[in-house]
Amino acid sequence: MATAEGVNAPGANEALGPDQQQAFDQAVENAKITQIVGQAVTSLAVSHLMGYASDMLKDEG
Repeated sequence: MATAEGVNAPGANEALGPDQQQAFDQAVENAKITQIVGQAVTSLAVSHLMGYASDMLKDEG
């Protein structure tokens, strides 16, 4: 897992204010939700595609 390291940019290592921290936490939560939804949609799409392919093979056989 990545570790926190100092960054050589002005102000980069300063602590975030409460509003900035809340905004950052919300952005992280949104990214996690987006990833979960993306995985679910992909899984559903693959499931439907496999069902369609199965039906097509049954029709040919």
